[in-house]
Amino acid sequence: FADSGQAAYKRGHYGAAAAQFMSRAKHNDPVAQNNLGALYLKGRGVPQNYELARSLFEQAANSQLAGAMFNLGMVYLRGYGVEANAEQATTWFERGAEGGDREAQFFLGVHRYHGRGTESDIESAAKWFRRAAEQNLGSAQYNLAMMHLRGESVQQDEDAAVGLLQQAAVQGHESAKLTLGRLHLAHPDDPERLALAVPLFQRLAEDGNADAQVTLGLMHTFGQGLEQDFDEGRFWLTLASNQKSGSAQLNLGNIYIEGIGVERNRVHAYAWYSVSADNGDPAGK
Repeated sequence: FADSGQAAYKRGHYGAAAAQFMSRAKHNDPVAQNNLGALYLKGRGVPQNYELARSLFEQAANSQLAGAMFNLGMVYLRGYGVEANAEQATTWFERGAEGGDREAQFFLGVHRYHGRGTESDIESAAKWFRRAAEQNLGSAQYNLAMMHLRGESVQQDEDAAVGLLQQAAVQGHESAKLTLGRLHLAHPDDPERLALAVPLFQRLAEDGNADAQVTLGLMHTFGQGLEQDFDEGRFWLTLASNQKSGSAQLNLGNIYIEGIGVERNRVHAYAWYSVSADNGDPAGK
């Protein structure tokens, strides 16, 4: 944000921020034009106005502000006040990416990967994810890590993937934390890797991530990286089942049908398999 409105915006005083951005935008400050456009796009401190937002983004883009080019890409991608147009969105993402905007680089990578508004080009996607990852964008680090794990246009390299996932995880990228934990668990004979997995799943589970709760529940149940504790295992699986996790419900059914830490109970197993099936788990069916 332009310096004159940054403090007001951070305090949530959007009206004051808009007034300050407006003053600077009238003097053709591209950063202020872009920031004011973002406020009009979201209706913060000013009435929501897609047309005016787009006009302000265009003015800032004409001054070669890469962030405004990214915002125009989002306007056309989401159809804010215009007909959604993936090809036009990709064109703006490309301009913003070449101008150094990391969000534009990430979205251009996504469009090149999936062939949205352009031909699919996995090699180009990897290049733009790498550019954004080098600017410490967590989502780009995650996507590039997944490409390393699959060997898509880049060398299959788990160590490189782990490094990227760790960078993304530090920024709070939830899927990166989950994937990183699963990679550690894939090395059951390595105590150090198992020890690294535990805090990742613990934090995610405590934050309410159902997939992490399932994994943590199974780790407790089978003593994988943790001391075996059947009650704690059922506790986390039950929390996940309360979020309609078919996988958690399936595993609770397995616990009762096999008598893992509980007395065998076919009725309880059937009940858990039934709700698992209702929530779309094919194994539950």
